[in-house]
Order: sequence, then structure tokens, then C-alpha cells
Amino acid sequence: MSDGRFKGWFELNRPSDLVKKLAHDLGRLEHSPQDQYAAFDFFVTAEHIVDWIHPKDRGARDALRSSHALLRITSHLANGGKHFQATRPHHKSIVGAEKERHVEAGYVEEGYVAEPLVVHLTKEEATELGASTMEAAALARKVLEYWSANVPAA
Repeated sequence: MSDGRFKGWFELNRPSDLVKKLAHDLGRLEHSPQDQYAAFDFFVTAEHIVDWIHPKDRGARDALRSSHALLRITSHLANGGKHFQATRPHHKSIVGAEKERHVEAGYVEEGYVAEPLVVHLTKEEATELGASTMEAAALARKVLEYWSANVPAA
């Protein structure tokens, strides 16, 4: 520790630890489907699992991110969220993300009416996943299932 470097984030030290964090964040999102903070935490964490799996191999990271619709969508959402706009040419998985409102913002108290977060997919990703629009919580469940199956437990 004295050299000023550290590894991990407190007790998050391995990709499998981030998968556990995803489960926690998904619980928050399922409890409050309109919670954009929980959605942000989930998708940014999911995006960085790739970095923890291949910390020194950009080619391997790029190949993994492009290998599956869920990973491409996650990358697009996370980078769009972090930078307010995903402008890199490979981000072409979603056409929009919004809170689905049935009444005008501020008209009723927050949480009184269900206003889930919705992700609109491009035609290519919709074809692969079988849906053109997905609620963020449902998409997050699929991403967690992917990582649970593809990251070793230890």
C-alpha cells in the first residue's frame, strides 16, 4: 500500500465481485423501476466488467464488447450516461432511453404513477433480442444473467 497504488475498490477486487454488485443494483432497479440512479449504477458497472476481465488487452475488450447484443447495448447506455452522449462510431445499439411518462412531469408526486425507464433499440439489436423496446429493469436482468453465466465465481 505504501507505493500509492491500490487494486480493486474496497472489497470489489474481481469481475465476480462486480457481478454481485450488479445483482444488488438490479434489486434497487426492480424495487423502483423509475430509479435512473440505480439504472446508471447497473449499466456503468456492467460495462466495466469487460475492463476487469481484460485489463491490459484493448483488442480483447473490444472483441468481447462487440460479441453480443447485450454487451453492445450496455456499452452504448453506459457511455451515453457517463458522457451524456455516446458519439463513438461503434455505439449504434440504441435510438433512445427515456422515462415513460403517462402524465406531464411534476403533475403528480414522484412514484405515484409508474414511470419505468425504457430503452429503444436499433433494428439490428431488436432483431437479436426479439424486442424493439425494453424496460431498463428487464434489460438489466438479461445483462445480469449473461454475466452470471460468463464470469467465473472466483
